[in-house]
Amino acid sequence: MNHDIVEEDLLRPTPVTRDAGRDLITTTPGAKPPAKRRGARSVGPVRVAIIHDWLVTYAGAERVLEQIVACFPEADIFSLVDFLDDRTFLRGKSVTTSFIQKLPKARTKYRSYLPLMPLAIEQLDVSAYDVVISSSHAVAKGVLTGPDQVHISYVHSPIRYAWDLQHQYLQQSKLTSGPKSALARMILHYMRNWDIRTSNSVDAFVANSEFISRRIHKVYQRDSEVIFPPVDVESFSLCEEKDDFYLTASRMVPYKKIDLIVEAFARMPERKLVVIGDGPDMQKVRAKATPNVQIMGYQPFNVLRDHMRRAKAFVFAAEEDFGISVVEAQACGTPVIAYGKGGALETVRDQYESHPTGIFFNEQTADSIIGAIEDFADDPTRFRPADCRANAERFSIRHFRERFFGFVRETVPALQGATLPVDEPPAKVSEPKPASSALRVLAIDQSGVMGGAELSLLEVVKALKARVQVVLFDDGPFRMALHREGVAVDVLDPGATRDIRKQGGTPPIAKAVKGVASLVRATVARARQSDVIYANTQRAMVIGAIAGRFAGRPVVWHLRDIVSPEHFGSKQLAIIKWCAKLGLAHVIANSAASARAFAELTSFGDKRIDVVFNGISAAPFSALRDTPQSVLRARLKLPQDAFLVGSFSRLAQWKGQHVLLEAMVLNPQMHAVLVGAPLFGEDAYEARLREFVASNGLQGRVHFLGFQDDVAACMCAVDVVAHTSITPEPFGRVIVEGMLARRPVVAARAGGVVEIIDDGVNGLMCTPGDAHALADTLAELRSDQALRDRLVAQGYQTAVRKFGTQAYVEGVERILATVANGV
Repeated sequence: MNHDIVEEDLLRPTPVTRDAGRDLITTTPGAKPPAKRRGARSVGPVRVAIIHDWLVTYAGAERVLEQIVACFPEADIFSLVDFLDDRTFLRGKSVTTSFIQKLPKARTKYRSYLPLMPLAIEQLDVSAYDVVISSSHAVAKGVLTGPDQVHISYVHSPIRYAWDLQHQYLQQSKLTSGPKSALARMILHYMRNWDIRTSNSVDAFVANSEFISRRIHKVYQRDSEVIFPPVDVESFSLCEEKDDFYLTASRMVPYKKIDLIVEAFARMPERKLVVIGDGPDMQKVRAKATPNVQIMGYQPFNVLRDHMRRAKAFVFAAEEDFGISVVEAQACGTPVIAYGKGGALETVRDQYESHPTGIFFNEQTADSIIGAIEDFADDPTRFRPADCRANAERFSIRHFRERFFGFVRETVPALQGATLPVDEPPAKVSEPKPASSALRVLAIDQSGVMGGAELSLLEVVKALKARVQVVLFDDGPFRMALHREGVAVDVLDPGATRDIRKQGGTPPIAKAVKGVASLVRATVARARQSDVIYANTQRAMVIGAIAGRFAGRPVVWHLRDIVSPEHFGSKQLAIIKWCAKLGLAHVIANSAASARAFAELTSFGDKRIDVVFNGISAAPFSALRDTPQSVLRARLKLPQDAFLVGSFSRLAQWKGQHVLLEAMVLNPQMHAVLVGAPLFGEDAYEARLREFVASNGLQGRVHFLGFQDDVAACMCAVDVVAHTSITPEPFGRVIVEGMLARRPVVAARAGGVVEIIDDGVNGLMCTPGDAHALADTLAELRSDQALRDRLVAQGYQTAVRKFGTQAYVEGVERILATVANGV
C-alpha cells in the first residue's frame, strides 16, 4: 500500500450528530446501515475506550495518545498508572487505573512491577464499551475484550525488551548471569508467551511504521495498517538560508550513537557540528569532541528549533522505530543524513529519488558517516528546503487524525456514518518536560558569601522560589540576596565545621563530630518536608549525604570543583569517596573536567553524572551597554587612560593573581585591577601580593579593589579580563562574565576553561603559571584592536548561546525532578 496517497473516499467529510442525552458519537440518521459485525450496533451511540500503558510523562507515545483522544474526545481513558502533573494533552480527562497505582513507590518504580502488568491490564473492565483502542508499547493491547467489541491496537512496538532487544536489556541491566538473571529471563519468557496469546484478541493492528509492521508480523503473524505518528510540523517553520554547521540532537543513550557522529566530525576538523541533548553517554561524547564540535547539552525547545532551522543538515545515526526529530528537521527545510535502517527509510527521501530530502549511510561507523557527509557536501543544492518541508507535511497532526479516524471508521461498522470531530485543541504542550510542578527541594550551601557557586545557586532558586527552602551554614550577603528574591532561608550554626578546609585543615575531632551531628539533625528535620536534597558545595554535600540517609531522601550534589589532590586534601578526598557510596543519588557537574575527576575518584557510574554548564545572566552587563567606560573608571577610582587588565576572583594561591603581577613587571605600559578578597584563611596570600607590588615598584599600576558587589561594572571598566588559575579550574565563570561584558578574555589552558574558550576564536589561552606567555598575549591584545574586536564578538555570542540561564535552570530542575521521581 502506498501511504503517501490518502484515499479521498476515506477522508471526505460526512455530517455527524450527537445524542443529547449521552453526548457520544452516533451515526447520521438516514445513512445506509452497514452489515453488522459480531453483534455491533448499526445506529445509536458508540462508546469508545482508550487504553494506554502508563501515564507518567509526555513523550512520543503520549503524542499519539493525544491525537487519538482528539479523534474520540468523548472516549474514556484507562491506564496501568496515572501520575501526570500536566494533563492538558488529555483535555483534563480523568483516567481509570489498575491496582498498580496504589502499590508502594509506584510513582517512581512502576517499571519494577512488570511481572504484574499482564494481570493488572486484564483487570481493567472495558466490557461496557463498543470500541476499544489500545495505544501499546508494552501490555495495553492485552486488555480483555468480548466477541461483540472491536479492539484496534495502535502498536508503537511489540515489547522490545521481551523480544529482539532482550539480550541488550539484560546486559544494560547487568543481569547477564546469576540468580537474578535467571529470574529475569523466566519473567521475559512468560511475557513473550502472554504477548503472543493476547495478540489473538486484537481485531486490527495499526503500526507506527513499516519497520514496526514487520516486527508485528514476525512476532504475532498478523498484518497491520501503517499510520505514521503525528509530528507537530506547524511548530517548525521553513528556513531557506542555512549556516555553516551540521546538527545532531538526541537523548544521549547508547543506541542513539551520538558518540559515533562526534568521532566522525573529530576527523573532519574543517566541518562544524553542534550537539544538543544530554544523558548517560554525555561523558563519552565529550571525550571525543574536538574544537569544531560544540556540545550544548540540554536546550529548551526554542533553542533546538532555531538550530534545526539554521543547520545545513541534520545527522541521525540511530535505528529508530520512527524518529520524530528527523521529520522535525525536514519541517524546517533542513535535509537529513541518516543511518539507512528503521523508520528513517520511511521518513527521508533518498538522494536517488525525485525531490530528495537526505542521504543514507549503510553502517553505524564513523567511516560510513564521514562518507555520507562528504557526499552531501559535494552538492548540497540537490536538497531543496521546500522539498524537505513538503515531505515533512506527510506526517502532520492533521494527516494522522484523518488517517487514524478513517481507519477506525472503516473497521467499526457502527461508525461508518461518522466524521472526524472538529478539533478544539487544548493548551499547547510544546515539548516534554519533567513532572516538576509539585517538586519540593531542600537546597543547602555552606557559605553566606557571594561566590561563584552561590551566584549559580541563586539562579536556580529564583526559578523554583515557591518550591525550595534554602539552608545556609553561615550568614552573610548571600542570605540577603536570597531574601530579596523572596526565597525561604534558614541559617544554621556550623559550629566547629566552620574551620574545615579543602586542603585538610580540621578542628579537633570531638568538636568536628559535634558540629556535624548538629547540622545533620537540623537538616534531617527540614529534609522530611522535601522530595530531594540539593547540595551546592562540598561541606553541604557531606551533611546532605548523611541527612538524606536518615530522612530517606535522594541527594543531588552540584559539583563545582575538580576533586583532585591539587584542590583537596587526602582526608577531604576520602570523605567525598565515602559520601558517594553512602548517600549520593546523582551528581551535576559544572564541566566535563569536574565530571571526569569525580568519576575517577569514586567510580561513580556515568548514568548518575550529568554535565550542566553554569548559566550566567546577561542582564547586569546589558544594563551597562550605554554607560561610558570613563564613568565606570571614575566611580571605581581607576586611571582613565591606562590599559587595564582585570582579574576577578577571590585572592588565593591557586587562582594565580601572582602570575598576572609577574606579567605586569614584563609589560610596564599596563595596569592590573584585582577584584576580590581572601575568603578562607588566605590573608597571607594577599599580604604576599602586596609585598610583591611594593618590591617591584608596581604601586601605581596595581589596583586592589577588594570585594565588589557590582562585578559587571568592574569588568566593563577594564580592557581585558585575565583568568590566571595555576591549577585546573572546574568551570571558569569569570570567563563567561568577561564575554558578556564584551571584553577579550585571556585564560589558563586547563580544566573547564577548554570547554568554554575556542583558542583564537572567542578568547586566548596560555599555559598555566607561565607569566612570560601571559605577558606576550596581553601585549598582542593591546596592540591589535581588530583582534580584540573579533574575540569580543565571538565571545559574546558563545556566552549567550551556550551559557544562558534558561538552559542552565531547566537542566538542573529537570535532573532534580528525575531523581526525586526515581526515574
